[in-house]
Amino acid sequence: HPSGNYLIIVDISVIVPVYNVEKYLVRCLDSIFNQQFSGTFEVIAVDDASTDSSLQVLQAYQKNEDRLMVIAHDSNKKLSIARSSGMKVSKGDYIMHVDADDWLLPSTFENLYNKCKKTGADVVVFGIIQEDNAGNTRPGIIIKEELITTDKLIVQEYFFGSAVNKIVKRKLTENMISGTIGVNSSEDLLYGFEILLKASIIYSLPENFYIYFVNTESLTNTVQPEEYIQNQVIILNQIQLIVDKYKPDSQLTENVLNYYEKWLYPMIAQIQFGHQINRHKNLKIISRFRNIPIMSQARVNKLESAMTNKYRCLIEVARRVGIRTALGIGYRGFRK
Repeated sequence: HPSGNYLIIVDISVIVPVYNVEKYLVRCLDSIFNQQFSGTFEVIAVDDASTDSSLQVLQAYQKNEDRLMVIAHDSNKKLSIARSSGMKVSKGDYIMHVDADDWLLPSTFENLYNKCKKTGADVVVFGIIQEDNAGNTRPGIIIKEELITTDKLIVQEYFFGSAVNKIVKRKLTENMISGTIGVNSSEDLLYGFEILLKASIIYSLPENFYIYFVNTESLTNTVQPEEYIQNQVIILNQIQLIVDKYKPDSQLTENVLNYYEKWLYPMIAQIQFGHQINRHKNLKIISRFRNIPIMSQARVNKLESAMTNKYRCLIEVARRVGIRTALGIGYRGFRK
């Protein structure tokens, strides 16, 4: 390079968004930097204006680890922007996301990178295990079979719900619509959907490489139903932009909307049974969905009926999430 500045390329860039996770951060970073990997990697931790000592923990860790880059947002820009900030400065051939309260299993990099090079896949998706504070584990994301495919409908279920169960060629993460607006909920749906549409070759791997910590204090578990509903106009407009740009198969668009509603109806149910004071306000927000072309009138009608009739709402929750969830929400609500 004429200026004398050379771009150093590494094999894998790991993006770690950080917000008020001082208790878990070292565990996460240790699981990454203790990887036995014959290649090279970097870690980009993006502190999104934490109010605890997360940034100080990162800075202390960085003193002993030159592969750690720390970005500090001067204000809270939300999870989607934090991920995007890390990806924009990454130098890896492949991108992974690791949430700061989660951790990687040993040999993750070696196994995944070798699969990437062997298959030439744009994306490798893999299994996740959930673990709680007591050390109890259960399957999180289960990959049904090992295969290489160009058929997005076969592997769609592995993309809609998580940003962390995949390793992605960095070129796929460039010029994305997702990550341009700050949101804390449904950001993984936007990221996964857009990556799925940009990928040509996808490799699914049944092995587990990631531990998802069931943290009741995490951003995704502390979002309030009202805030969630308010974010949905942004989310749906982002989905619309993605659909307009990539023009996916109509069935794939229907499927992503069905998955999206799987989480929306339980939030409406929580408003119905525990937050009724804001029900009218949220009904007005849902009525704005009619201005978004991908949302059919039939879909909006069902959402509005769920917001006005709690029994109709429970029926929709049961259809999408299961009868036990619907009964649980109803039971808690009736007890009040």
